[in-house]
Order: sequence, then structure tokens, then C-alpha cells
Amino acid sequence: MADEITKEEFAWIYEVFKKVEVFTGLNYAERETLIEEMYKLSYKPEDNIFKEGDAPNACFLIYKGNAKVIKNKRLVIKKEVTTIGPGSFFGEMAFLTYAPRVATVTAETDLVCFVLLKSTFQRLLEKNSAFKSWLETLSAKRMVKLDSI
Repeated sequence: MADEITKEEFAWIYEVFKKVEVFTGLNYAERETLIEEMYKLSYKPEDNIFKEGDAPNACFLIYKGNAKVIKNKRLVIKKEVTTIGPGSFFGEMAFLTYAPRVATVTAETDLVCFVLLKSTFQRLLEKNSAFKSWLETLSAKRMVKLDSI
């Protein structure tokens, strides 16, 4: 079940957005618009946030808990890429490449995430070409890192 974001959570997200590489090129109003469109979801350990191969529909910011990023190497071999925690933003790469998810993200502990829908993200990219270019560069760097694992 989705929950609305409190004023305290809004302030926390705003501070994170100022530090998260993805959002460093945005001004106050652009960050505020994104946050106003976000909502909160909770997951239990071993719940999948999304699976490798899924169509992208949202990106996520971890508020509480940890998640594992897992990459399929072959049909039955899976490799844990990393563990991510509070302040980690993930899932936006698929918005830029228009490709399916390149990894699975699974809750390792009880997990609370703020969710940003693809449609909201896309509206911002359409309005801000410099931001879109920056994200395309960042996405390419992340893909190289994932492919090397």
C-alpha cells in the first residue's frame, strides 16, 4: 500500500536529492516537483522491488533498510553486485535506455522506499535537455560497470 510523504520525509528527500549524483543538475523547483509526485512503499525481506528484464515503470529512493542488487550471469547463476541502503537511488537507468531492467533488486531487510514514476521523470527530461544529457552520460558509466561484473 502506498503512503503519502510527510513534511519531515520531504525535507529528508530534498537533502538527499542535493547529494545524489542523478539530481545534482536540478534546481530547487525541479527537485520540489519530483518530490511532490513521489509516494512511499514498504517491502519485507526477500520481496523483489523489480526483476532483471522487467519493463521500467518507476525508480526508487531507499529511506530505511537495505536491498541487494543481483545480476544474472547465466540461466542459473546469479551474482550479487552490491548492497544499497538509505539514501540510495536506483532504477532510473532503464528510463534513459528504454530497455528492460538490467538487474534484480530485492529487499534484504524491512525496506521503505520513496517511488518516482517514470511518467513524472520523463516530463522533467522533456523540459530539461541538459539534465537529460547528464543522465545519459551517467547511465553509460553505470552500464559499463554492470557489464564488467
